[in-house]
Amino acid sequence: MTLSPLNSIRVFVEAARAQNFSRAAAALGMTQSGVSHHVGVLERYLGRRLFDRMGASLRLTDAGRQYFEAVREAMASVELSTRQLRANVPGCRLVVRTSLPTVAMTVLIPALPRFVQQPPVSVDLVTSLSPPAPEDAFDVLLTRDLALADESHWQLAQETLVCVAAPAVHARCAASGIAGWSFISARSRPEVLVDWVNAQGLDASVVSVGASFEHYFLAVSAAIGGMGYLVAPRLLVAEALRQGQLCDAGMPPVRGAAQYSAWVNPRSQQPEVARAFCRWLVSVFRAEESV
Repeated sequence: MTLSPLNSIRVFVEAARAQNFSRAAAALGMTQSGVSHHVGVLERYLGRRLFDRMGASLRLTDAGRQYFEAVREAMASVELSTRQLRANVPGCRLVVRTSLPTVAMTVLIPALPRFVQQPPVSVDLVTSLSPPAPEDAFDVLLTRDLALADESHWQLAQETLVCVAAPAVHARCAASGIAGWSFISARSRPEVLVDWVNAQGLDASVVSVGASFEHYFLAVSAAIGGMGYLVAPRLLVAEALRQGQLCDAGMPPVRGAAQYSAWVNPRSQQPEVARAFCRWLVSVFRAEESV
């Protein structure tokens, strides 16, 4: 008897939630082609088409919708049981979910060794762009644009937008003024550059956009590499500024509309540890915003 492709079922569930292979890939930490492959494996195994493909978007077929309803809670139960079993070891395991992969890479992960608790706490970090489902197992949600129906949350920081560049680039181009600067853009948040330009009272026609990248962690790397000027949330470039990899371009900082917050999942198995983690996050974000 051929065993069910459990990994492919898990990928299918995430793709059905996200309605998009790219978002599912980001949530699962795999490539878009990997997600497509797993869905194809499952469709061949079941002998049914599970999705109608419409460009970048997906729509569940009738068979896909029925299958999703049948397996999603079962998969959530398997994941929850697995996490609970892993947690039954000395110390504690905290699952932190975030929709902010760049913040996770540039702010959270470098700071994690400083989160000290007794007994020791291990932190699992999960990234997902999809809103949390009721059956999802996690303890803390770190987000800019999502919320939980619960009062246990902490405001971490309001976004501040700054203009930065590699020191060599700014030394070469500063005298030419903004009209002579080439800006890097991040397609995941196109509003950041627009809001900054408007707040500076600039005519958008004088702002020249050169290289464009999907996510801010790529755009920051490009700026460090000397590809142009970058307008970014200060949180994301604070470490590069401290290290001298980037410098401030001398333009006034702009208060952005976005706010970062941390929420404790009301279903957390260790709410006190989760609250302690959120209080610690407040200090981390304040330190980064003060750079």
